[in-house]
Amino acid sequence: MKPNAELRLFAVPLCGGLVLCVAKGLSNGWNATELFSGFLFGFVIATVLGIPLLLWGDRRFGRFKGRHLVSGLIQAWVASLMVHGSSMGLWLMTLLGGLALGALYSLVVSGIERLAIRREPGFQQRWATILAVPVSGGLTSGGVAVLLDPGGSENLSLFCFFALVGALLSLLVSWPVLWLMQRFFSTPWRYVIGGGISGVLIWLLFGAPGAPQDGVALRGELGVWQPLLDHLILPFLLIGLLAGAVFTALDWLCQRRSP
Repeated sequence: MKPNAELRLFAVPLCGGLVLCVAKGLSNGWNATELFSGFLFGFVIATVLGIPLLLWGDRRFGRFKGRHLVSGLIQAWVASLMVHGSSMGLWLMTLLGGLALGALYSLVVSGIERLAIRREPGFQQRWATILAVPVSGGLTSGGVAVLLDPGGSENLSLFCFFALVGALLSLLVSWPVLWLMQRFFSTPWRYVIGGGISGVLIWLLFGAPGAPQDGVALRGELGVWQPLLDHLILPFLLIGLLAGAVFTALDWLCQRRSP
């Protein structure tokens, strides 16, 4: 495993989202809808395809300096196939976008590799711990969604949808928070604290929403949880703290199973 693996993985969907966001802005106009859809599309493509390509390239072609450019071109090509277009302009945009994605990621990774590596006694970076971040975020988000709608007939679909959303948000926010927690905190509660920080960051990512103006019907359904509507930062914070607790439990299990 390469050092600072959390940041290396986090940079893949971030760079993919940024490049597709700029591409959508250049082709369709610089409005919020186009930029958001471009970022989301690039983020998902890079998560599903870019992260496996990164891990495979690091393992098989670690000495090939152009592997990130190749990965960027592959991701851009797959994205263009999903658009269902074949114009010369689209192929040119695909080529330039792939090269831009590979170059941007190479630049970001070069900066990550210059960061100090934690060398405290007993610290060991584990893939299981890194992968537990989206797992804990997904389990917590899906579980809370089902808990708030206990009488629903589509509980499985509801759980799967919010688990996917929670996992993707954890990739975007919680991997860098994990890196910070492991390097600057030694308390056993550091992952719970990191979960709370992640919840607040996600709240900010959603535009720091306040109390809904038409939440009368929703207040009746929430029961004892009605005060959460008055300060919407609290649900994000509480879900983040719960996800941090779930992550702490998963990390403890990983440590118990490791030799």
